[in-house]
Amino acid sequence: MSFLMDNLPMLLIAIPLLMAPVTILTKGNPGLQKAIDIVVGFVILCLSVLLIITVWNNGIIAYDVGEFGKYGIVLVADLLSAGLVLLNGLIGFLGLIYSYDYIEDHSLNQTYHTLYNLMLAGINGIFLTGDIFNMFVFFEIMLLSSAALIVANETSKVTKISDKMEATMKYLVLNILGGNVMLIAVTSLYASIGSLNMADITLKIRLLAETGAVPWHLYAVGLLFIIVFGGKAAMFPLHYWLPDVHPTAPSPISAMLSGVIIKIGAYGILRVLFMVFAPFQAVYGPVILFTALVTLALGATSAVGQSDVKRMLAYSSVSQIGYIFLGFGMAAMANVAGETAAATLLLGASVVYMINHALAKSMLFLTSGGIIHTADTRDMRQMGGMINTAPMMGVAFLVGAMSIGGVPPMGGFIAKFMLFDAGLRAQFYLPIGIALVFAIFTLFYMFRGWMLIFWGERDPQHGEYSHHKLSPLIVVPIMILAAIVLIVGLYPQPVVEFSQTIANQIIDPQPYIDAVIVRVIR
Repeated sequence: MSFLMDNLPMLLIAIPLLMAPVTILTKGNPGLQKAIDIVVGFVILCLSVLLIITVWNNGIIAYDVGEFGKYGIVLVADLLSAGLVLLNGLIGFLGLIYSYDYIEDHSLNQTYHTLYNLMLAGINGIFLTGDIFNMFVFFEIMLLSSAALIVANETSKVTKISDKMEATMKYLVLNILGGNVMLIAVTSLYASIGSLNMADITLKIRLLAETGAVPWHLYAVGLLFIIVFGGKAAMFPLHYWLPDVHPTAPSPISAMLSGVIIKIGAYGILRVLFMVFAPFQAVYGPVILFTALVTLALGATSAVGQSDVKRMLAYSSVSQIGYIFLGFGMAAMANVAGETAAATLLLGASVVYMINHALAKSMLFLTSGGIIHTADTRDMRQMGGMINTAPMMGVAFLVGAMSIGGVPPMGGFIAKFMLFDAGLRAQFYLPIGIALVFAIFTLFYMFRGWMLIFWGERDPQHGEYSHHKLSPLIVVPIMILAAIVLIVGLYPQPVVEFSQTIANQIIDPQPYIDAVIVRVIR
């Protein structure tokens, strides 16, 4: 037990990384391969729960990995990173269960398990590393594995392989360009500061700012990081990959992309804006606020005109990430103005929004897979009346639509209410007014989608729905996520308190810095 507790952060990366080749070696025995993978997924989920409990009770964990420079290579688990690791473990595990009936056997048994483990390891590595270069390394692991998973074949043959390849190419090209930009930013930062450890870089940039000796190019380096992380989060104008990738990716991978992977961009922005380049908030805050408003408006208006259920949900994710970044931008500007309490409230609201969006949108993408499985099409205009043939899908989609739309008693209502309330208290009247207008758009397209799919009757020219009953492997993960979304809405206090504690740690990163410097100094 002591080994387990002493090595929690490393195990969350090492286990899926080491199990990836094991699932290749066992591909001749699909039953054993699936058993190994489901056990690994469950272990990762349990370890992520243990990690967040440990961090909550004992404080920030800094785990020394290896020798490089004065401060070595270190993994750091604070409440923000531990919370996102838990979301990755939960959505990843439920998505894996769902995949067993959704992914075509040949794809599933050959490479799917290996790539899925690599993706989980890469995501956990991004959230836990305290080293800016290793964040880039884990980005590449996550990118290559998730890109390959997009082309996995579903049992339903709705999506053409040519469409999958086109979307994957867009995803790869944009992210490879982003990786090159990030590498330029990392090397420039190392050349200027002489360190890759984020805590150490934070202290040195803070000292330069206090002495008025900040070189001009550091502002450009910080902006490069914001561009890279904005691209990962599908922020305007780097959002265009998401609406193409989601319709062609298998639904469990869509759930991971929207529920977890775009949150990587949000995580990176939080580290850049409020820790590493915190003295530059006056410059970056308005940029993020403006970009967030454009993103939420563009995503919402685009979603209104969609007939493809997954493309509608993809544009919805673009819009919702805009709301999350809206909180970041307002918090940065409030913090610069010396309104720390307002900044903390805004960040806490954004974290609640991140959690609720991750749960509700991943559930909606899994539900869309069940819908496509039944209707044999992604076109909502060719559906209708599915409430009679797939009532559980109808209930789950309604729960998700209510949450994303901000309708009580779902978790999304609490998130929107907190964000708008905190924004008005901080006197950001115009941004909140714009956000409120497009929140009405969100209600419209989510409930329009539900009505098109589940209400009325299907046009006889499109034939009858599939009589193939959805298996528990598809239904159970959806129901678990729907239940969590509802519970978070009915009993929001634990999530709100957790998010406000995270916000306090983000606004004041000194405990993070102290944990790293004291743990790994040589």
